[in-house]
Amino acid sequence: MFVTNVERREERKGPPAGGRALDLLGKMERNEREYDETIAYALALASAWSYADPQALHDVMNSLGFENRCYAVTLSNDAVSARTSASLLQHVDGSAAILCFRGTEPASTGARLADTGVEPARLHAWKAVQGGVHSGREPMARYIACRLKRAMNGQSIVDEKGELVSVDAPACSDATGEPLEHRLKALYITGHGLGGALAALAAAMIFEDKEHEGIRDVVRGVYTYGQPRIGNEIFARRCQDTYGRLLFRHIHANDLVPMFPPPSIGTFEQFGHELRSSAAGWVFSEQPARRADTAPFGSTVDVLAWVKQRLPLVRRLQRPFSSDEHAPHRYVSVSQRSLRLRRSELGLSLGRLRG
Repeated sequence: MFVTNVERREERKGPPAGGRALDLLGKMERNEREYDETIAYALALASAWSYADPQALHDVMNSLGFENRCYAVTLSNDAVSARTSASLLQHVDGSAAILCFRGTEPASTGARLADTGVEPARLHAWKAVQGGVHSGREPMARYIACRLKRAMNGQSIVDEKGELVSVDAPACSDATGEPLEHRLKALYITGHGLGGALAALAAAMIFEDKEHEGIRDVVRGVYTYGQPRIGNEIFARRCQDTYGRLLFRHIHANDLVPMFPPPSIGTFEQFGHELRSSAAGWVFSEQPARRADTAPFGSTVDVLAWVKQRLPLVRRLQRPFSSDEHAPHRYVSVSQRSLRLRRSELGLSLGRLRG
């Protein structure tokens, strides 16, 4: 509902990105693995709407001109505190796809911090990976890998001919329906919060496992929003060397989540490009986000953030950390502003050239 209200406010101002005028599919196909404001806005919306049902996510991306089929799967195991949801959106002509991971529910701050406050696990030879992230990776991999294989072969990712949304489908077969117009040319991976961590880890798997070697050439970008650190120094260095140039991490204001896990958990490091919110939208940052000292401190700041939002007299106080800034709609808002300003700049540049 938090995103719905924001979108309604945006609609009253006029379409932020011109609806189908975004030419989202064209930009995704033409993009040479560089940062793109249009794609960043679209993926911020996808990450935010991944918290809704798959039909809503499908419809929102359709409204941007990305006509798609959506395969969604949710796996949970209360015994190991693991719950993972992912959606793969394939353009109807087969040429592009978005792999989107859902994060921890934004209202559940305690659960969100718990996701980052666990013992490290290991990802093959890549050394330590955050345990809360790793537990969500293994069960999901085989489901998504099969659907990506279909896309790479120019086949529909859903099971029934003419079907647009498939939820928690049974075991994946190798072929389905009529061949599509194109094989997969451009894959984008995204997620918010823990979903961003899973997106970064999914990219690591693609660039690590030989069985996914064919997919590497079509990965055009990994865009994450409010993503926590996911691995130690060795893991981060390896990811940086293999696909770090494709990872764009967005951090809104003093969002607490990218500052976790705390040092007490281990020497977890960030990698890829970092973008911070500003009056001009997203700007690249040379300095990585600092780290929160302890989870209890973060929880205390959550309470202060809640108070600040509701008491006008203390709204001017500055906080060093805030998980209130982690809300998905804040990332959508900055991405929208960044796109609008970029379009204005391009319009001015074209005007000068014509003049």
